[in-house]
Amino acid sequence: MEIKTFDVIQVGYGPVGQTMAYLLGDKGHNIAVFERWPSVFALPRAAAFDHEIMRVFQEIGIAKQVEEKIIPLNRYQWVNAKRDLLLEVPYGGADVSGWENGYLMYQPNVEKLLDQKVKTLDNVEVYQGWQVEKIDQLDDYIEVTVRKGEVPEPGKWIGTEETQVFRTKYLIGADGANSLVKNTLEIGQKDLGFGELFAVIDFKPNNPLILDHLPEAYQVCDPKRPTTIIKRLGSEHIRFEFMILPHEDSATFLEEENIHRLISSWITHDDGEIIRKTIYKFSSTLADKWTHNNIFLIGDAAHLTPPFMGQGMCSGIRDVKNLVWKLDMVLNGILDYEVLKSYQSERYPHSETLIQMAVDLGRVICVPDEAEAAKRDALFMEGKVPPMPSMPGLVDGILYRDHNGDLQSNSGMLSLQAIVQSDGKKGLFDDVVSKGWNLLTFDENIEEYLTEQQKSTLKLLDINISILSKSEKPDLIYDINHSYEQFFVDHKITALLVRPDFYAFGSVENTVEVSNLIDNLLAQLPIKEEVFGVYQQ
Repeated sequence: MEIKTFDVIQVGYGPVGQTMAYLLGDKGHNIAVFERWPSVFALPRAAAFDHEIMRVFQEIGIAKQVEEKIIPLNRYQWVNAKRDLLLEVPYGGADVSGWENGYLMYQPNVEKLLDQKVKTLDNVEVYQGWQVEKIDQLDDYIEVTVRKGEVPEPGKWIGTEETQVFRTKYLIGADGANSLVKNTLEIGQKDLGFGELFAVIDFKPNNPLILDHLPEAYQVCDPKRPTTIIKRLGSEHIRFEFMILPHEDSATFLEEENIHRLISSWITHDDGEIIRKTIYKFSSTLADKWTHNNIFLIGDAAHLTPPFMGQGMCSGIRDVKNLVWKLDMVLNGILDYEVLKSYQSERYPHSETLIQMAVDLGRVICVPDEAEAAKRDALFMEGKVPPMPSMPGLVDGILYRDHNGDLQSNSGMLSLQAIVQSDGKKGLFDDVVSKGWNLLTFDENIEEYLTEQQKSTLKLLDINISILSKSEKPDLIYDINHSYEQFFVDHKITALLVRPDFYAFGSVENTVEVSNLIDNLLAQLPIKEEVFGVYQQ
């Protein structure tokens, strides 16, 4: 029997895996996805995502549908036992990606939309109900053995006698915290030192507005019971997270009487129904290695964060965006494998920073000692607590550097997406102009500063030269609200080179320097000799 071969095999089909399957499959590569459960998981896990991830959903083509199922996150407040305000995390309003700063979701709604998009691609085969059992790395390919399963009752998977073997050049582990891929490779991990147990209760109220007097996200830093309340997951559900105190028995914590007692300060059991109850250990870990030869870890398989920043799923989807453009160019024979080595060097420090921020917030809420909590409260009230740090950018990898290897200004920052008009079409930049690589400038003569070889190489790499305009002009991109104009002024930019993952490779203050910017990029991208030679002729 002939063994079926794919460009990429992926293990896991949560929202991070779905995003990976669609974005890589949309580029034409043949992909097989294996997921042990026979259908998309019907209960929520993640609760929030941000503007950057909404831009990815925009790229996939589901942003408007997702927007109908979610609510913007406008206020995220932290209070003490007396309900005095300790901290308000800044949320609300449009952010640099062109979408609201943050959103609250009911995860199954988003997964359903992602699943539907993936299954529009004939070159992506999704094997739901199949568990990967064995991964063999051979000289020229990876062999994957899978087993079909049955689910006689919710949450119970039983393997059958039916197995199959598949082959691939590349394998992606998107299989979560207990990743079989990671365990098979025996990869260790770094622990940032946070590991508290929380009971997570998802509640469907009869009246979705029952907690409308609260902020969208509410942290009660009460030493008697540190509690998180998200008043609406999407439009119809509520989430409660109750810290399990050191002296309490987690084995009996979810008994019905305990749950009703816990939620009674906010609602009664007659106000709706509990749709999910579980205990999570909020962890803070990073896998030591995210790549092993042709195997890559993404999402929770690579990193786990406490939920206090709402960045778990977001970090996983950033992994996807980073890996997709590189793997695509390798599969297409444009770039050498070496480019894939930048995946971990770019994503690891970004994820680590966000996890540390979440850990720091977690240590604010998770204080079960009243005396320590009083000291904490006093520091906040006296204004002695440092402000929240800004969201991180990229600090390593394929970024614009000077001759000493130091990053240039704006390298690694998240780039702007704003409303523009081009060829009679008006909307967000990615929809109107171009996805992928973009060289943005207001200088209509920018190509005069590029050599013919540079222009050819830009075409090879599919880097679009996007010329912006402060007014309506034929063949130019009208910056309708002057958003790019102000962004360029604020960051001292005349030309900005943006990567396919929305992060800036770098910028220049004077257009005459754009040739150096391009040369710097080409020196870092391992373009295959046989490909590059064609464009040199």
